Amino acid sequence: MRNSAPTAAHPQALATQSLWLRDKRWDLTFVSLSVVLVAFPIITYLFTNQFTPQINHLLRTIGSSFIWDDDASRNLVNALIALFIGGPHMYATFTRTAFDGEFTRKHKLVMGLSVLIPVGVIYLGVTSFQFLLTFFFFWASVHILHQIVFIMECYDKKLRRSLTLRGRMIDYAVIFSSLFPIAIYRFVHGEFAIGSNVIFFPEFLKVSAVFYLVTAFFAVALLLFIAKTMREVRQGVAHYPKILLMSLTIVVSFFIPAFRNLDVAFQGFNTWHSFQYLGLTYYINRIRHERGEISNAFIDKISQEGKGWQYYFLNIGFTALAIGLIMVLLMFRESLGLSFDQCYYIVVLSFLLMHYLHDHVLFTQPEVILTK
Repeated sequence: MRNSAPTAAHPQALATQSLWLRDKRWDLTFVSLSVVLVAFPIITYLFTNQFTPQINHLLRTIGSSFIWDDDASRNLVNALIALFIGGPHMYATFTRTAFDGEFTRKHKLVMGLSVLIPVGVIYLGVTSFQFLLTFFFFWASVHILHQIVFIMECYDKKLRRSLTLRGRMIDYAVIFSSLFPIAIYRFVHGEFAIGSNVIFFPEFLKVSAVFYLVTAFFAVALLLFIAKTMREVRQGVAHYPKILLMSLTIVVSFFIPAFRNLDVAFQGFNTWHSFQYLGLTYYINRIRHERGEISNAFIDKISQEGKGWQYYFLNIGFTALAIGLIMVLLMFRESLGLSFDQCYYIVVLSFLLMHYLHDHVLFTQPEVILTK
């Protein structure tokens, strides 16, 4: 059975169709080769840790009592990513949802649930912080991989190509399972922690059999994906931009949980994910602008061609406001009985989980990327 069937009469006709979402240069910049950004948080963390004695010497020289340590390096990475890429990508979502009258009319339930999310985050952040972090990291892993699946489906839409159910299941299985073999190993051995916060994993699942089962599932999915790809190459119907994206995702997903500091490691994955998202969201808004589909006049104006930096700095502004809220919580954290991580995550997750919820709707619409 063939896993995919091109609509073109002959495989050579595929050469006349654009395989890229926009063009080769844009796709390689914003979608695939931006994978190099995964290294930025990790290199920043290792660099600052390497020079910890020198940093502490400098701090003592200027009369500061602050001590630079591993946790300070981790928080520096979190702050840099949150300000320049993670935060802006999160608020970019709302230019397609909360600020769009058509979306709010069609998805009243989603908007209603969005109001409840900050209430739940504040409650759990104060009363059950471990559960909140566990819920967040599970949903975050699904969200990041869901975005990859969305881009894969956009590629399929661009090619006007339909996959069989078996072919789609193979693609989904290898993408969604690639993150978990090493992660589950660390869960089973009680080594999965974010800073000083241990992520919850049920005791009855902390057995080697769970790790072997998850690894076996990924191995089978990977072999089926390789076989499917080789068959598509032989038939002349291989979608190379999609294969490149999937291959890079599989490698990064598999190895990222192996890094000692998981918070920093996942910030690496988040940096790539966020850069992809900003590029895609601005491009989709530009397409929507050209179609006359944006109801908000201000969002429509900054979604025009050549307004990318204005769009980016708008989302930087939203991020700065959130950082201000974090600073207010930090000022009163002792009287509130909150840790640094609680102050940070209560604000961030109030908006981030809304972003996840909205994207589960947006990621069901790959046809939005089509320009014709």
